[in-house]
Amino acid sequence: MTGHPVYRTDLSAPIDAGVSWQLGLFLAHALRVADALAMPGESPAKTILVTGGLDRDLKVTPVSHVAEKLARAGLPGEAPGLFLFPKGSDSVAQMHGWNLVPVSDAEDALAACLGRDQAARLVRRACSSRQALARWRSPRLVPGAMSLIAAVALVALVAVLAVLNRDPSGLSAPDGHPDHTGASPVGYMTLSIASRDPASGTCGSPEPVPPGVDSFEGTVCFGRISVSSRGEYRLRMALSGAFSHYVDQSRYRRELVRKTDGTDSLVMQIDFPFWLRDPVWLEVVADMLAMDGRPIRSAKRALEIVPAKTSVY
Repeated sequence: MTGHPVYRTDLSAPIDAGVSWQLGLFLAHALRVADALAMPGESPAKTILVTGGLDRDLKVTPVSHVAEKLARAGLPGEAPGLFLFPKGSDSVAQMHGWNLVPVSDAEDALAACLGRDQAARLVRRACSSRQALARWRSPRLVPGAMSLIAAVALVALVAVLAVLNRDPSGLSAPDGHPDHTGASPVGYMTLSIASRDPASGTCGSPEPVPPGVDSFEGTVCFGRISVSSRGEYRLRMALSGAFSHYVDQSRYRRELVRKTDGTDSLVMQIDFPFWLRDPVWLEVVADMLAMDGRPIRSAKRALEIVPAKTSVY
């Protein structure tokens, strides 16, 4: 909404449970972007009391004890009071000094604070921010109408040395962005992804991603890598993006070291959060190991995932 992916919030008191803070925190950020949030030392034009959850599509979700929250708030002070709460809540008694406004989505809440025109501009800005993030490189692999472009990578010694001298995690380039050179052999490693149906949320069968494809447009259920040639391997997978700042990152970084005799495959899988809306990177590395544990052959892939915007599950 603001063009910035992550914020830190300093709380004045504990929040023990519930989601009723979500709409108010969203509005505070949106009002700040609109230069309409009263800063310390400024006299506010109105006092806004807010309760309500907010889902991934910016729809306001129900919360409990709405009437009690207004009653406990008391008078709004010198500035006129505006009480925003989810539409469809139980009856709320009118209180002196407060204008009661039920809202169904974020645009309704913004309109109550700023007017409908400015609210619409902020929503359009949010759409523009998402479109700016969606300037993805081609070629793309699109579920249902798969347009596949294969490419052949020339492997040079300097590229192999670059793989061996990367960050110890093996999954990030030195500047913190995924390494997209792809200049390592990928023939013995297979990267597959399983798409998720945007209506039902069910997972499809995993489909191999050809070497020349570095972007997938659609909602993903999981990613998987496999190797079948005889030997000992270290497989690594990582999922990164703005979301990784506020989740348990250990769930989205995996490593496996194991041998295969060539009669079966080594397989590792990483599940994607179902609620992703912004693009993420899936990075994978497969090292064939010598007896001393050093890699003698490495394959790596970086795949950009652009989630579907129409998911309803």
